[in-house]
Amino acid sequence: MILRALTNGAITSADTVTVKSQIVGGILITADGTNDATVAINRDDTNGKPVIEVVTKTPLWITGPFSLEGTESAYVSVSGTGAAVQVYEWVT
Repeated sequence: MILRALTNGAITSADTVTVKSQIVGGILITADGTNDATVAINRDDTNGKPVIEVVTKTPLWITGPFSLEGTESAYVSVSGTGAAVQVYEWVT
């Protein structure tokens, strides 16, 4: 397994990320330890099929693979005070 960072820094609100392999390899969530950090990844856009949703108060590393099922677009949204996420692609 090889993971490649897809985002330059951390996403703090919402962004669309291109995942050429169509597989999200992992996400690194930043949280402030007090407030909920909510991270959701959907296929294509905000209305796309949900891939993963996580709510945490503490920083968290989650390893995939999470398949985007035939699309290269992942819509990543983040909410919560001090919340951010770094997205990694699973490279084969």
